[in-house]
Amino acid sequence: MEHIDLAYLERLFKGDRARMEHWARIYLEDAPSLIKRLEDRLHADDAQGLAAVAHDLRPLAHYLGTERLLELLIMLGQEARSSGTSACATTVAQVIALEVAIEAELRAVFGIT
Repeated sequence: MEHIDLAYLERLFKGDRARMEHWARIYLEDAPSLIKRLEDRLHADDAQGLAAVAHDLRPLAHYLGTERLLELLIMLGQEARSSGTSACATTVAQVIALEVAIEAELRAVFGIT
């Protein structure tokens, strides 16, 4: 997989495919609304809110072993706190694009429609 680390998921859930799929479903249910909140906070020029949403997304990224998404979310939080929302548009766009790719991978791997 290009964006998710299946080996990490297998270790985390001790090879239990049902638990892995359950976590994937949680991600697929929760991530889109959090991504929408990221966009909303960016457009509302709410740096503190943007940093908070980026922080809220981090556990989802961590438990999927999506290292690049985790890195982007950490960077986004730092950018929002130190430079405000004007510095965050590119990183938010990268997070959104990566999240779309992660969703597609999860759906393909676990056969989720």
